[in-house]
Amino acid sequence: MMNQTDGWMGGWGGGMWIWTVIGVLVVVLLVVAINKLSKK
Repeated sequence: MMNQTDGWMGGWGGGMWIWTVIGVLVVVLLVVAINKLSKK
């Protein structure tokens, strides 16, 4: 169990970049949506 927990934590630490990518995509989508609303 301990080995699985450590491996999961290691994968979590190594996968933090995924949240950064998601954050950037969300910001881009918001900017695009605002631009479309502004053009109307």
